[in-house]
Amino acid sequence: MITICDISALARWAEVGLAERLGEPCDPPANGAWSLPAAACLPDIDLAGARIEATADRPLHILVASPAGRIRSRRLHCHVWSTELPEGSLYQLTDEILIASPRFCLQQMAAGSSPARGAAVGMEICGGYARSPRAKGGFHNRPPLAKLDDLVAHFANNHGYGARRARDALAYVIEGSRSPMETVVVLLFTLPVELGGCGLPMPSLNCRIDIPPSLQIALGKPYLTVDLCWPEWGIILEYDSYLWHRTKAKIDEDNTRNEGLRDLGWMVRSVAAGMLSNDLMLDELVRKVMAKAGRQVPDGEEYRLRQRALVRELFAL
Repeated sequence: MITICDISALARWAEVGLAERLGEPCDPPANGAWSLPAAACLPDIDLAGARIEATADRPLHILVASPAGRIRSRRLHCHVWSTELPEGSLYQLTDEILIASPRFCLQQMAAGSSPARGAAVGMEICGGYARSPRAKGGFHNRPPLAKLDDLVAHFANNHGYGARRARDALAYVIEGSRSPMETVVVLLFTLPVELGGCGLPMPSLNCRIDIPPSLQIALGKPYLTVDLCWPEWGIILEYDSYLWHRTKAKIDEDNTRNEGLRDLGWMVRSVAAGMLSNDLMLDELVRKVMAKAGRQVPDGEEYRLRQRALVRELFAL
């Protein structure tokens, strides 16, 4: 028996309809039988049939019942869970493979993570994407795996290992993110300044913006949907993916769209991954957004180092 967890489990949950196919959570096997006893057992488990990889490039994250159960293998990454497994934590994926539930993934991953990483995991679970190295752009679209209110209610009454950190992480989660980079941008601007964020309130995600008839005709759309916005300050942030925003037609459409929004009084800032990785561009973006919001962040090298460390951590997920 093997139990997959962490990013391997979340990637497998990318399959639309998996929860319906698996039905109800299962009772964990007794005496730690959910833990793979030895690396030598791995070839006997049908990973391909379960659409799971365990390679040196993409090691499989598994749960083991004790530190002694850790396995030295380039194909496996072991996570120790030595306390009792929470109720509803596992599903039977195949006769030989168990998979951690989304909410148990959050609890397990938050236990050894920073609040930023825990929040990013929560946003993925409550969002419309699943990270996958084989997917175009690095992620699949899928319906949310859980509702934020349900997770908050569950962890309010859960006092097991990792539950407190999961509760802390959920305080920074907003539903509806459609991509990993959208999550990075949200957390950069909303996490507290002591964590390297900007401390802004939660934005509206994928927000509808009504536009005048002339812009409707020019764009062929009755309204616009923007990635992130703070209506109270007239701020819109749009993540520009190198994958989806590189054609001439798309660039022309984006320019018309953004100029039309600016004519309506919105400040529109485009964000690309390279901008967040460039210290000077990051500083400029933060300065413009915070000035529009009438807010300030600490003006000092210590804060800038925290902010850049936060961006690197979120990129590394």
